[in-house]
Amino acid sequence: MTSSSAPLRRDTVPLVPVPAGVQRARALLPRLYNGEDVAPDAAELARRARVEDDPHGEAAALYASLACAALASDPDRARTIAERLLALGEERDLPGWAATGRQYLARRALNEGYENQALSEGVAAELLIDELPPSIQLNIALNGLGLTYSRLGLYEDAERIYARLEEIAARVDDPWTRVAMIHNRLLNESAWGLALLRVGREDDGRERLRIGLEQARRHGHVGRSSARHDFGAQCLFLDLMTGECDVDEALRRFEELEPRASSEPRSLVHLGLAHRLADAGQLHGARAQVDAGERSLNTLEGEPARTMLVWERARIAMLEEPGSQAIQDVWGYACLAGEQVWQLRLRRVEAARDRLRIGRLRRDHERVERASLQDPLTGLANRRRIDQERAALLDVPDGEWSTVVYLDLDGFKVANDRYGHDLGDRVLQRVAVLLAGAVRDGDLVGRYGGDEFIVVAPGCPPPAADAIHERILAAVRHEPWSQLAPELEVRISLGVASADLGHHRLFPAADAALYDAKRGGRDRGELRVLSAETGPALAVDQDAFSR
Repeated sequence: MTSSSAPLRRDTVPLVPVPAGVQRARALLPRLYNGEDVAPDAAELARRARVEDDPHGEAAALYASLACAALASDPDRARTIAERLLALGEERDLPGWAATGRQYLARRALNEGYENQALSEGVAAELLIDELPPSIQLNIALNGLGLTYSRLGLYEDAERIYARLEEIAARVDDPWTRVAMIHNRLLNESAWGLALLRVGREDDGRERLRIGLEQARRHGHVGRSSARHDFGAQCLFLDLMTGECDVDEALRRFEELEPRASSEPRSLVHLGLAHRLADAGQLHGARAQVDAGERSLNTLEGEPARTMLVWERARIAMLEEPGSQAIQDVWGYACLAGEQVWQLRLRRVEAARDRLRIGRLRRDHERVERASLQDPLTGLANRRRIDQERAALLDVPDGEWSTVVYLDLDGFKVANDRYGHDLGDRVLQRVAVLLAGAVRDGDLVGRYGGDEFIVVAPGCPPPAADAIHERILAAVRHEPWSQLAPELEVRISLGVASADLGHHRLFPAADAALYDAKRGGRDRGELRVLSAETGPALAVDQDAFSR
């Protein structure tokens, strides 16, 4: 087959590398589709990846195990693996792998009759990968999502996903993705065209099938042996349905392809042969092809072909006994059912798009909300968030300690004037990182404005406050500031207040302690303790909080 457009020159596209652990797992797929049992190898690769703390390698191995279970028609095991893949993706912040697990769960839900759940899972998968840059995990997720949308009858959205995948597939060094994309995209075009034929839109249906054939010709011959026969069977089906070959030629080609092709492409060829034979009046042969097509389907993944084979059987009966009122009634019912399914599909398309729009709006709103509570320079909480959360953070029973730390940079204005505001911003950003590393998990670190920072530490008694203070001072003192600018030094002063009562008084007490630290010489800290046992305010020995 020849290409109708100039191929993309691979040497002009910078390839995104595929991690070694993922490459090892991807190498299992050609063996799997050649009929080998690679489940033990996939399990061993997953174990090895966990030992090496390689989450991408583990996810790719789980994906190979998922493919093994799906091809073996073991839905329970496949679901368990998909759930593990989803959990790994969420736990390790790998949205592409999480989306891959989620879209498989969507297909299982659809096969079990839970259409609404399937739709929700599919849309959630797309939201996960909506904005990801090119990568192997994005390629795999898009390919699976396109297949999921196609199974849901969202053919237009599946084509949109495959168009995006085709754009980025040349950016990632993974030939298997391109092969799988061609295979699944042709299945989508075939299912779309058949659905149009079922509702009597003959011209539209055959045009859609011609588009699929043009895509097959554009991609040319699929060289991998594990996919070659499936690709050939899909092309043969499209040739039959568009009149590009006669039945005798198709039978000769199919004789070579049939033993190695997968069940769904094989069933499509039987369907194409049945359709052409029925058109030629060879109804006995057409019925035999429908029987063969139904026998070849061993999983629910072939539902579009299965539905069309049932429709073709009704059509053959109508052609065989056109005068039978009973047959005419059955055929009329089949056509009516096809139209109802089509209308249901259209509603499903709108529902999916509405959910996607709502999901994107919700995500954008959450981003705006986060931005309104985050200091744009340092990424820390801003004053608005601190004011919103401090009451809740310090809402602990009397007798339990909490601590507030105020700090600012000593002489920051002078440094800003000497070195410039750009370097001043870099200093503030670095101080923010040092602060975040010096506090405990669950403590809130924020920037009040300018060079002023705050730490709110619930459940923090004076000894722990002392430790936080020491870590902050040490981190700032030992930071190699001269790497930012020669002779640059940065120092801070801290005001610390701890209390086991009257937590609303912590903030003014910390502010007063900071003032005393500044007045006492800077580059130091001052602690105020507010306790039911020792009185409303106790100043701790300043030597313990100074250089």
